[in-house]
Amino acid sequence: MHSTLIIVLLFAAAWAVSRLSAFVARKALARQDRRHYAPSGDLRAKIVELKRRETTVAVIRTGIAYIAFAAALVLTAAQLTGGFSRLTTVAGASFILILVGFSAQRMLMDIIAGFNMFVERWYSVGDTIAIPMLEVQGIVEDLSLRRTKLRSLDGEVINIHNSQIPAVRVLPGGVKEFDVELVASDRDAAERLLLDVAEMLPEGPTTFVQRPHLQQIDDLAPGLVRLRMRTTVAPGREWLVNGFYTDLLKERAEKHLIVHGPVVHTVDEGATRSFARASAATRWAGAR
Repeated sequence: MHSTLIIVLLFAAAWAVSRLSAFVARKALARQDRRHYAPSGDLRAKIVELKRRETTVAVIRTGIAYIAFAAALVLTAAQLTGGFSRLTTVAGASFILILVGFSAQRMLMDIIAGFNMFVERWYSVGDTIAIPMLEVQGIVEDLSLRRTKLRSLDGEVINIHNSQIPAVRVLPGGVKEFDVELVASDRDAAERLLLDVAEMLPEGPTTFVQRPHLQQIDDLAPGLVRLRMRTTVAPGREWLVNGFYTDLLKERAEKHLIVHGPVVHTVDEGATRSFARASAATRWAGAR
């Protein structure tokens, strides 16, 4: 009865330590943020910092939980085989646990993969990611050293072992931005068309995050104008732009108003800068 009570207390202590670790980690990170706080108007940088903090808390919590329960197993094995005073028993129990660990190769692979992804900063809690090999996409709700928990746009919860994630695509802003261009024969009629169709579109975090709005107008020739709209949709809702919005523009337009288009382009400022640097480097290499 005494041994049973000790074992129960050991696992209760391990559970308490795992729960307390997340609280302590969150408080410590919040204190560090206040100490090194610098006012900034960059909202995206603040969001990235918040995601990183939540990721660190999640990994610390699960890591300490694994250590605490492993220690409870070692001490339980020692208690069952002779008590805490016998160091040789503890060593033997540790050896048995090592053998069990090697037999559980899948778990070790998951933990190693999760640790590597955390250190290399593949993604963070709150990021929108897609795993092409598994055809899975969603928001990272939680992650540990062993598994990543996603929530899809349809509300489904998806748990994936970290060792099963060979590659990921990350949407830094968590949304998809598009430019829609068309060439029209009448500027005023085209602007009215864009305004009317935009008012018909749904707006929300899972549809159009931002309805199409006029970004640029270029007069190409008398009676010929090019208009460019910018819109933002939730990941996985690209069809709202490529199909629904463009079809509405064609259906609602007056006869012969649309001369060409609409044409949809994906917008990503980071990709634009990267390709600009790459093309500049290529031109420089060719010039030499």
